[in-house]
Amino acid sequence: MYQTFLNLEVEKQHKIINSALKEFSINNYDTASTNKIIKDAKISKGILYHYFGSKKNLYLYLYEYVTTIFIDAINSRLDLEEPDIFKRYEQIMKIKLELIKQYHTLFDFLKKTYIETSLEVRSELDQYNLTLQNSSYESVFAGIDYNLFHKNIDSKKAINTIRWVTDGISDRYEEQLKSNVDNSEAFNQLLEQCMEEANDYFQFLKQLVYKNTKR
Repeated sequence: MYQTFLNLEVEKQHKIINSALKEFSINNYDTASTNKIIKDAKISKGILYHYFGSKKNLYLYLYEYVTTIFIDAINSRLDLEEPDIFKRYEQIMKIKLELIKQYHTLFDFLKKTYIETSLEVRSELDQYNLTLQNSSYESVFAGIDYNLFHKNIDSKKAINTIRWVTDGISDRYEEQLKSNVDNSEAFNQLLEQCMEEANDYFQFLKQLVYKNTKR
């Protein structure tokens, strides 16, 4: 979508994207203001509408853009040869949190889209989500060794529990990480602290759901 957007210098692209992410993550679609995006990005209204044409086009572009960024990062960096679901989630968490350094409110925006009710964009969001679920999302967990689980464990419930723990820990660190995106040392220390905490919980969960915890 909107290939001509690539004609803009990279710094200006990121400025527009981050300004739009910020506005749409604070407000729902109907109340979000393109004027605030323009002001924050320090561009003219003409530039914004030249490349996107409308608020709806900007919103849908933004959604497709950030989901593609996330999926591409997962596909390029996730070790799909790793059969351990805990190690897969550890990798996913690190990839996700590192993206905050470049796109500060990326995941705030995505969370907002999940509960967006505007009829102007809801059907397009649902259609795109269905496409993702039928392709990239499923491949992320291909090759997981379910034989590692205790035979009396419901693997689907176990995986949901691991995901909820992962999301809960990363959510707690997101705000701190966003506050330190310009301080690489502090950001990396927080990221390391988050991963250590996640690993502690994973070791605890492994004792509950795995036959052998030495992996």
